[in-house]
Amino acid sequence: MNRLASRLIAALFCLLCATLPAGASVLGTAGFYNEFIFGDIFQENTDSEGRVAAAGNVTYSNMSVASEIGVKDPRYPELVVGGSLSWANGSVGYFSDINSGSPEYKKGDIVVGGTATIAQNNGGSSVTYGSLTTGAALPFSFSLEQAYLQDLSTYWGQLGANGNTTVKPGEVFLTGTDPYLNVFSLSASDIKKNIGLHINVPEGSTTLVNISGSLGKMKKFGFYFNGVDGNLDGDDLDNDGQPDFLFPDNLILYNFFEATALSIAGIEVHGSVLAPWADVLFSNGHIEGNLIAR
Repeated sequence: MNRLASRLIAALFCLLCATLPAGASVLGTAGFYNEFIFGDIFQENTDSEGRVAAAGNVTYSNMSVASEIGVKDPRYPELVVGGSLSWANGSVGYFSDINSGSPEYKKGDIVVGGTATIAQNNGGSSVTYGSLTTGAALPFSFSLEQAYLQDLSTYWGQLGANGNTTVKPGEVFLTGTDPYLNVFSLSASDIKKNIGLHINVPEGSTTLVNISGSLGKMKKFGFYFNGVDGNLDGDDLDNDGQPDFLFPDNLILYNFFEATALSIAGIEVHGSVLAPWADVLFSNGHIEGNLIAR
């Protein structure tokens, strides 16, 4: 890959973060949503700190959405449902400044193409939100976004690796030296339970991990960036009011470009997951980025 192409692709990747200010994202509309799903969603007893969009039906119980997006954007409602919505207990919205101690709560907007059944003060179960629009024209086309993201995943999956991948028992090392973009290739079978995934690349560079195989798994393993344990992400061990280490989640993408099924469990995923053909079973964990799936 020539240096100019590397710089151009890296510049696009820098737009991956789901909480971008007004502007474009290389992931299209999906880049502004922590969860962007082309089918149905069933979730309970968890949360999504960013916006959520699903083309199909959504069923929630004890679920919060957009708890930390920080800035409203009228182009992207906090929750978009193409089908019908059924929700028992939860909230849509966020505090105006999560670090200010401000009690002001910004209630979020819900747009539903079909019908909505939302609990309101029913036996202690209720859902807090700002506005609800049902039978609505959706603010974007899921089918167009799906086609775009599938093409994008395929294109990225064909890029040649310029970084070195070393698979050892219990460890996977991804080592790159490009200051702009480091591309790695893995097989889904390389990603085992209870491994350590070590990403060693120049700070500020973008990491693309292309993962081949129809059945993907990300279960019960830890992430390391340039030797630092991902569990230290955001910690302020010296009590100076600033985090000692921040994992560069918005500069890392795991591209499951062949997967039709993906299981994620018992894990804190550092980075975004692009699996536009995959049905995803996700339990007991969270993703510090975007999840784009079927």
